[in-house]
Amino acid sequence: MARTPEPRRVALFPVQDGEHNYSRHRTILGGPALPGLLAGNLMSISSTIESYLEAADTGTAYTRRTYRTAMNLFRQYLGEKGIPPDVKDLEDLDVDRLLAFSTWLLEAASIGQRTLTTYLAAMMAWVSYLQVRGWLPFTPQELARLQEGIKHVRRTQRPPELIPHPPRPEEMELLVTAARETVLRRPDDPRERLARLRDIAIVETLRCTGLRVGELVSITRKQLEDQDRAVWVVGKGNKVRRVYFDERSWDAIHRYLQARQQVDGATGRPLSELPVFARHDRRAGSKVLPLSTQSIQNTIRRLAEAAGLGAKGITPHALRHYFATRIYQTTHDLAVTQTALGHASPNTTRIYAKLEDNAVRDAHREAFESK
Repeated sequence: MARTPEPRRVALFPVQDGEHNYSRHRTILGGPALPGLLAGNLMSISSTIESYLEAADTGTAYTRRTYRTAMNLFRQYLGEKGIPPDVKDLEDLDVDRLLAFSTWLLEAASIGQRTLTTYLAAMMAWVSYLQVRGWLPFTPQELARLQEGIKHVRRTQRPPELIPHPPRPEEMELLVTAARETVLRRPDDPRERLARLRDIAIVETLRCTGLRVGELVSITRKQLEDQDRAVWVVGKGNKVRRVYFDERSWDAIHRYLQARQQVDGATGRPLSELPVFARHDRRAGSKVLPLSTQSIQNTIRRLAEAAGLGAKGITPHALRHYFATRIYQTTHDLAVTQTALGHASPNTTRIYAKLEDNAVRDAHREAFESK
């Protein structure tokens, strides 16, 4: 009969109590050691960060990439402050040190206010990760002070409201035309021909769906619903919504997929599992691989330049603004626009109502242009 393992007592952090300095302990049942335990039963700061970034509940793959960037800067910050995170333990942290990270981000790392909010969210999510596991070296009062301090930073450093600058309808058509009239360097190269058809389908899709780039590159063929010209997508926060296409964009997708039949068939994979928008560069070889979000960004930038719109700063997200503006102009219904965009909060959508508030424009014209 197996012997029940003895509990281990692991010192996690010291507590000051008057003149006494003793170690607070947590009882941990025997079995696999906690991740990142160092000699002396203390966890390094870096090991807890890695454990946090690899945890499934940290968020989507995109969120974890963003949070990794933030926490790498946090490690750099600690190193510059004489707390090398690879060798120092959680007990070497204090609330003031964590609060000062925001100042370092703004002054030393020169990040913007909007990015500051994201990076502080990454750090606080790590703090929560430590707290629920009993690894956080702060008293409840210290944790409350940290949370209030971060709230204060977010209030005082709140970024200005971004006003969308969607392309005008005529500029949108110039972008579509640029995709259709792309001159191929090697007209006989089937890869280039497929890439042109794909880029046409991408621009047409972004024009009329409001898809985020991450959603666009994740669509597989099995998601296409011909009867309603629609797909179900999983957006931010794993929210599922149905996205509709117009006839023009749906036809562009099917012309592209029809031209790709031979390539898709040669993979030996079920067609339903293949990405709708695929790579056609030489490095992809005979594989049908999904595009990256960066490649979509590059494609829209290149087409904007070709259309003479380089100075407009048109991005895939600007096309999402174009879609949202058109939906709101048609419906004047914020709830419908919010659902179509997959926004979690109506506050995010309300900006499109401001774009359509013509009262100031009309008053100005009456005051200065009326005869």
